Parts: sequence; C-alpha cells; structure tokens
Amino acid sequence: MSKYQYEDAIKQLQETGAIGLVDLKSLPYDDLVELFEEIKVWCLYANGKSDKLPKESKKKKKKKKD
Repeated sequence: MSKYQYEDAIKQLQETGAIGLVDLKSLPYDDLVELFEEIKVWCLYANGKSDKLPKESKKKKKKKKD
C-alpha cells in the first residue's frame, strides 16, 4: 500500500468534495500545510469548484524546475 500524499488528497477532494480526518492524519506535515493553504485559496477565489484545485504540489513543481 502506498503512502497517502498531497496528490491523493487533491484527487479525493475533486472526486468527492470531502476528505476524512484519518486521511488528513496520514499526510506528511508539509503536505498538510500546503493542502490547507490551497483549500483556503480555492474557497476564496475559485468558489469551491473542484476543477480549479491544483493537480500537483507547488513544492514539487519548484523541485522539478531546479
């Protein structure tokens, strides 16, 4: 079984519109902080439309560019 990560959480939010506490608990701290920041932006600026959620972590995008 693979480890639950940021991309998994985003996919779950897009599909169901919800994420469970057990899933949140299993996220690494850095991914959890980033996910909460994205959810705040998503709720404020995207009116909660799930297709507006970023598919990939910004942190991982920065690593790819370096």
